[in-house]
Formats: sequence, C-alpha cells, structure tokens
Amino acid sequence: MLSHIRESLMLREFQTFLAVCRWGTFTAAAQRLGMTQSAVSDHIQRLEEFTGVQLFHRTGRSATLNAAGEALRPLAEEALQITDRMRTGHGADQLRGSLRVGTITSVHNSLMARALVAFRRAHPAVTIRLIRREGPMTGDVEREEFDLAASVLPNLPLLRTIRWIPLFRKPFVLIAPATTRAGTWREAMAMHTFMGYDLSWSAGVQIDDFLSRMGVPLRDTLWVDYLDTMITLVASGVGVAIIPRTPLGESAGLVREFEFGADTFYREVGLLRRARPPNGGAIADAFIDTLIDEVKREPFAEPVG
Repeated sequence: MLSHIRESLMLREFQTFLAVCRWGTFTAAAQRLGMTQSAVSDHIQRLEEFTGVQLFHRTGRSATLNAAGEALRPLAEEALQITDRMRTGHGADQLRGSLRVGTITSVHNSLMARALVAFRRAHPAVTIRLIRREGPMTGDVEREEFDLAASVLPNLPLLRTIRWIPLFRKPFVLIAPATTRAGTWREAMAMHTFMGYDLSWSAGVQIDDFLSRMGVPLRDTLWVDYLDTMITLVASGVGVAIIPRTPLGESAGLVREFEFGADTFYREVGLLRRARPPNGGAIADAFIDTLIDEVKREPFAEPVG
C-alpha cells in the first residue's frame, strides 16, 4: 500500500483534499470533481494513511480541518503548483490544461475575442471556456467556477481571497440621436427620455452618483441593461444614454456624442482572480499577459493609475 502511495505522489489525493477544504463537505467536493462520495472518502483515507494523522473533524455532513489538516493545506497547494509548473514546462508554447473565464458583455465580443484568438495561436493545447455573464462575479471566482473574470470594478470591497487586476478605463459620454437640437449634454438630458442602467449594476450606480453631483434631475426614464441595445435605441431616436465610450459601428452616423469635459468620469474594467490560485495559475498568468497586450488595441481605452 505504502509503495503504491509513493508511486502515485498523492497528487490526486491532494486535489481531493483541497476540494474538500474549499467546499466544506465530501459530497460537495465529489460533485465539483465529478467523483462519487465514496471515491472522495477513499482519497482522504489514503492521504491520512500517508501522513499518519487524521486531517478533518467530521461532524454530520460537514468536514472541518483540524490542526494537522491546516498544516497540510499550504503544503498540498505548493505540491500542486510545483507539478503544474513541471507539466507546463519552461516554454510558453508547452502550456497544457484548461481555463474558465467569465466576462461581461461589453468586452466579450471585442477584447476577449481578440485575446482568445491570440492566445490559441500561442497555446493551442489549452482549452478555454469563455462564459458571458452580467452582474457581480466575485462569488464565481471565490467558488472557483471561473479561474478569471473580466468585470467592472466592483462597488463593494473585495474578499481577502480575491485579487483585482486593473486592465483599462474608458470615459463615460452621453449619446443622443444625431437629429437632436441640444447643444450640450445637459440640454440633451432635458430634451429627451433618459435610458439608464439598473442600479444593481456598477455602471448604474456610477451614473446615478454623477447625475446627483451635477444636480441633474431625471424625468422620463427607461432601464436598459445592455450597451448594444442602448446604442440601437438612441440611434432610433428613443432617447439619450450615458455609456462608456465605445465604437458605434453601424449607428455611427445616427448618434451624436457629448463629452463631460472637466466632469468626466470613467468605468474601470479589470480581472478578478483568486489571490492564491489552487494550481499555480500558469495558464491564467499567460492569458492575462495576452489580455494586457490586446488592451493596447482597445478603442478609447486608457491606462489605469
């Protein structure tokens, strides 16, 4: 038994052990890993035989680390990080594995698409799952449903386990139908129906705060949560909207932009990732490098800081 354990290096057992640490029960770990609960129990039993100590307090359905388990956890994480680096090798073209990336709609079809093309050319052995998601994604990264998430800077303080990596910022502008008679953004707001983001969104909160500071009252208002939809509605003459400056595409001739001058405010976009990636994060690091390079070609993007 002991020789078999040594030959296997306990890597699968370490992965299972860390999964139980993160998700709190053998059942939840089994679901996340695609294993049966009995297989998870077997892995933990082998690891306890290998270390010679019990690693968990087992109370009902939950499994809480004891002192020995707490001591083992950073060592198990380090072991997986080392083997991850060994598998990926020293050359960037040797990366193998998978990456799960969540992304807001506004960069899904532009920045993320370009980065994905560039990354696949450099690392064809890496499988990427790109998932469009709106709203907060901090919890998704914390639960490791995503390895990375491209997001607007969250309104709330981040968890200590989550790291924010700024990518760029874009100035907000007001867009109005090209036929408007308004001479300023304030006149456009007074003359047309305003279309805004829902206040559950970071952009909605930013815009609401800005209009309050500027003393601009809202009258008729439509709530629209998607940038492309806002641009289309403005081009059709429905009203005006405040959006991060973006290429207008086919609507360019139908929409007029108003800048805010000295009162300009910005939307910051960046990445959410775990402060301590469970498997070293070599693939995520390489993808981040690709994204940062592609940001240089992102229209209207400005560096943060």
